[in-house]
Amino acid sequence: MIGLCVESQCSFKQSLAFPETVDAGLRVSKVGNSSVHYEIGLFRSGSAVPAATGRFVHVFVDRTDRRPVPVPDRIRAALEGIAG
Repeated sequence: MIGLCVESQCSFKQSLAFPETVDAGLRVSKVGNSSVHYEIGLFRSGSAVPAATGRFVHVFVDRTDRRPVPVPDRIRAALEGIAG
């Protein structure tokens, strides 16, 4: 079993530039049968307002035929424990 990112999106609301310190927040927004939806926020250090927001979808697939497979129980339990 492996995972593939099948969709991603990012919206920048403010610029971020090196060497700024950036804080990142990640949450699980949905656990489906074979997929997990994540949301991310990028923040200037100390700011409560995100400079960028995004999301991505990860699908678990069989290594051989690349067909979707159910999220393994152990991983599902961990993800549901942190889902927001």
